[in-house]
Amino acid sequence: MDLSKLKWVVIILVVFGGGWLVTSGGISYMYNRATSDTPGANAKNDKVNEATLTRYGGFLLSTFRYEQSKKFYSAAVQRYPAGANRYWTRYQLARVHEKLDENEEAINLLLGLWEEDAIQYDKRVANKDELKLRIQKLIEVNQIDMDPFGER
Repeated sequence: MDLSKLKWVVIILVVFGGGWLVTSGGISYMYNRATSDTPGANAKNDKVNEATLTRYGGFLLSTFRYEQSKKFYSAAVQRYPAGANRYWTRYQLARVHEKLDENEEAINLLLGLWEEDAIQYDKRVANKDELKLRIQKLIEVNQIDMDPFGER
């Protein structure tokens, strides 16, 4: 049986299917799919859904779709506060808030990560010194009246 023609059909379907997943319709589909289950009802689904929200949030952040990225990361943070990617997701959500000029929200997330010393749980998160510098820079550059470290 010659499967060479079937191979091309499969390749075309994969390319178009993958392309569809990066459109607004595909992104909405993935968001709805990842948020349709009740958190805590099925641990396996929770793990997959949290990973889906985190990965799509990262993809959207890297393609400059900050509002959509914020939607995915916020859902992951709210739905899975103790999830496997919880520190990374909050760290990335802070980046999204910065991009959207929502600096106080970014500072609050970064400050929480700094207080928890999140790098000891997730090596993808910046260390305490880097987090502190980033928080201080956000405060200084945006002239925010806040002193989270009590250094004045």
